[in-house]
Amino acid sequence: MLPREKFLKRGISVLSDIELIQILVGSGIKGRGFKQIAQSVMGVVKECVKDSRHLGIKELIGIEGVGEVLAMRIVAGIELGRRVYGIYDEEIIRITDSNSAYNIFKDMRDLKRERVDLICLNSRFEYICRESIALGSLNCASLSPREVLYTSIINNSAFVILAHNHPSGDSTPSQEDILLTRTIHSSLELVGIQLLDHIVIGKNNWKSVEIGVDK
Repeated sequence: MLPREKFLKRGISVLSDIELIQILVGSGIKGRGFKQIAQSVMGVVKECVKDSRHLGIKELIGIEGVGEVLAMRIVAGIELGRRVYGIYDEEIIRITDSNSAYNIFKDMRDLKRERVDLICLNSRFEYICRESIALGSLNCASLSPREVLYTSIINNSAFVILAHNHPSGDSTPSQEDILLTRTIHSSLELVGIQLLDHIVIGKNNWKSVEIGVDK
């Protein structure tokens, strides 16, 4: 399903970061499809965010298939997001506690379907990115630890924070939430990445899933 069709049928919240870029790109050029162009754009955007550099038209025009108009469209979209939500303010965002993480995740409170998101942080606890990695039915998100590992590794994470919502409104972690959290924690440890927290988001509150492993 193409991103535009997915957007119309399921809403913008189910789109990944790369699918949002694909919508902005719109179409490809001879020999290079819009998906390839979007992947290159995302690479440049992530590098700028990681290095705390300003993303401008010059950085994007160097990509094959990106002209001045498309570059302006992408930069304008990111600037609008910065102004409205403040996520990419010049001030570096450091997340050192669960409450700070919840302030980023709290837009998941009103979702009708369960979704799993991940915040990636560098070794200084600085925000790298937020990715949606799983979308479930009305009461269950299907999540493989492999998805968490892959997203954490490609974003050069030192620490990660996981979150998912309970459409029922009750933020109490289920037994499945606890077991999955322990599996993910152990998997990340093998590659040197630390799971700081797993937050369950209800209607008006949130709770952390206990990470400790049974002896």
